[in-house]
Amino acid sequence: MYAVAVTILFKEGKLVELKDFFENTGFPALEVLKGDMYSIAFFNPKDNVNLGIAFMKDKETADKFAEIRNENLMQIQDLLSSFPRVYEGELLTGKTLKDSLVDDPKDSMFLAFAKLDVKNADEYMNLQKEIYLPKLEDDEGIISYGSIKIDENSLVLFEFWTSHDAKHSFDEKLNADENVYEKFMPLMDGFTDYYGEPYAIRQFVDFKAGESIN
Repeated sequence: MYAVAVTILFKEGKLVELKDFFENTGFPALEVLKGDMYSIAFFNPKDNVNLGIAFMKDKETADKFAEIRNENLMQIQDLLSSFPRVYEGELLTGKTLKDSLVDDPKDSMFLAFAKLDVKNADEYMNLQKEIYLPKLEDDEGIISYGSIKIDENSLVLFEFWTSHDAKHSFDEKLNADENVYEKFMPLMDGFTDYYGEPYAIRQFVDFKAGESIN
């Protein structure tokens, strides 16, 4: 599976217009990719940040998605105040722990997203697979997780949770359990993280519980 994440700044007070555009114009434009496009969601995690994350079949689909995305951005350039930053790649890790297609995902899905600068991406992921993912998969609140290796020194990590409280509870347990997060600090050079519920989402398929998605 291939993932694409895009961050962009929008002008103050324009969130409602952004949502209307994605719901009424952006999502319908993606119908031509149905079958190869799996899901897409937009978040407003902080200030005037817009974060979009999409999942699809492969790089070829991502290239087609990029063309549509650029056409969409041209239509709303008066709402935006920065050029987009795009992170994309094959999923290095990825698994669904709960069926992802829910009645109203905007009310029952919470995203934890991070762009990491690390000393060695492979070493970081090996540690994550060893001490973090097993604990993550045992938690009742996790829906799915994944990672993208951007290059040798940068990664994108994401987790979908049933709620903010579920993510917070998990973090508290890890902090109490020998502070697992501290074990990653020697491998880190910096990070940018985002959290929040989707304000616009379209799911074309349901990722079934227990399935690997990489």
